Amino acid sequence: MYGHLYANFINEESKTKDILFPALVLIISGGHTDLLLMKGHQDVTILGGTRDDAAGEAFDKIGRLLHLPYPAGATIAGLAEQGDPKAYSLPRPMWDSNDYDFSFSGLKTAVLREVQGIKILDKKIVANLCASVEQAIVDVVVQKTIRAAKEYGVKSILMGGGVAANEKLRKQLVAGARLHELDAQLFVPSKSLCTDNGAMIAAAGFFADQALSWEDVHANPQLSY
Repeated sequence: MYGHLYANFINEESKTKDILFPALVLIISGGHTDLLLMKGHQDVTILGGTRDDAAGEAFDKIGRLLHLPYPAGATIAGLAEQGDPKAYSLPRPMWDSNDYDFSFSGLKTAVLREVQGIKILDKKIVANLCASVEQAIVDVVVQKTIRAAKEYGVKSILMGGGVAANEKLRKQLVAGARLHELDAQLFVPSKSLCTDNGAMIAAAGFFADQALSWEDVHANPQLSY
């Protein structure tokens, strides 16, 4: 999670100095759909997270239902461009909850029921399902991210994780920030840094080292698990 967060601090154009605190961090991947409040490099609080299927996991499981290759996120996004996001009325899980948690298992089940009622999954139906699924996930994530940004008065919004590469998510988040007149700049890593990589872990280690004095580190050979 910290690695995906610190992918935002790897920038060839040295724009990382423009990241101001407090910052809201959206980590969205196969294992995470988390919102974090970052007041400083060693001051990070989890506001909410996934209760079951993360967004990327939902994409992959739904992709399996549609006989799409794994991982399915990029494929679903590509097919969604050819489909109608209003073709299927899919749930927006936890849309009305007062917290910042996420749940996408119900969305997966809703798609399963739709698929079970379809005799032949032709290209148009698959494209429409992909568009509807993508829109449902993006709607929930953007709504909660914007609400958290307003509540905590953040100056920056950071994204990380494989699903952060999704163009619809990026564009809708920018549009939502403008609509709500947020005084916060959006930062998204390059797509090559959204997936798991060693550079982001190195960046996380670099900033951790800035706050840690190795003279204060002591080994405890009897430390219990």
